[in-house]
Amino acid sequence: MSAGRAPRRQSCSGRYHPLLGTNVEIRVDAAAQSDDDAQRLASDAESATVDEMLRLQVVFSVFDPDSEVCRWRTGATDTPSPELVECLAAAEHWWKVSGGAFHPASARLRTLWLGAEADQRLPSDHELAEVVSGLHGLPYVVHEGRVSRTGDCTGIDLNAIAKGYIVDRAVATAMRFPGVVDVLVNAGGDLRHEGDRELRVGVEDPADRAGPPATVVDLARGALATSGSVHRGFQIAGTWYGHVLDPRTGRPVADRPSTTVRARDAMTADAIATVVNVLGWPAAEPLVADLPDVAVLSVDAAGSVLRGSGWS
Repeated sequence: MSAGRAPRRQSCSGRYHPLLGTNVEIRVDAAAQSDDDAQRLASDAESATVDEMLRLQVVFSVFDPDSEVCRWRTGATDTPSPELVECLAAAEHWWKVSGGAFHPASARLRTLWLGAEADQRLPSDHELAEVVSGLHGLPYVVHEGRVSRTGDCTGIDLNAIAKGYIVDRAVATAMRFPGVVDVLVNAGGDLRHEGDRELRVGVEDPADRAGPPATVVDLARGALATSGSVHRGFQIAGTWYGHVLDPRTGRPVADRPSTTVRARDAMTADAIATVVNVLGWPAAEPLVADLPDVAVLSVDAAGSVLRGSGWS
């Protein structure tokens, strides 16, 4: 019996797709007996990955009134898909373990601050208290894979974890193709990688976004997510307020410009990055210490890089 030729690896890299409100980088490596076959396998897997992201984008978009999450939260449908149930269950979990620092029903709070930016006046204490009073609990429960509304769900917004979830599903889609050996999906701050290749990822310095990275991370078979107040927020009366809002007070989180989390999957990294940004590292450290395969890196207002346990 003669031995066959060694498989060839072909990279389908450097391609960007306008998805999830950003340019998503998708790179697929496949192994085959010829370069042409490897390229075909990688391209097919990449196309399926894009299709899956487009499908899930329609499920979770809060900007499309016909999306599944918008129809569910207004009561137009009572039978959410398994994907929506999975994200609602994850959001419920992080709300519980974070003591309310993570809240999936804070859309009205963001709307209040968007209105404040449009009017160029800060929300009053009364306005903040009124919105926060509705965030003491969750308006739904998930039990044995079924979701039940227990209150007004029109404020549900899963943006804090949905992008990470979609990135995870995209990587899983590509990895199911025979011959695919390495996949990277990078969706503007939410990154997931599977395969043997080790990546070097620069973590942006929020005080000097055009300069060198604050630090460099080696990543293989895992995810990174960054949450911070540098890129998105509200400009009111000449002062910048970051977009990360504390659902317990209604106010933007201050003095925590960037938090990066390494985890096994992007949805978990997404959720923990938000939790750490809201709580601050000293308060969040006991919570993170109990989580396997999780490490946190924060950049404080002075530009110092603070590495939590588990980060080397």
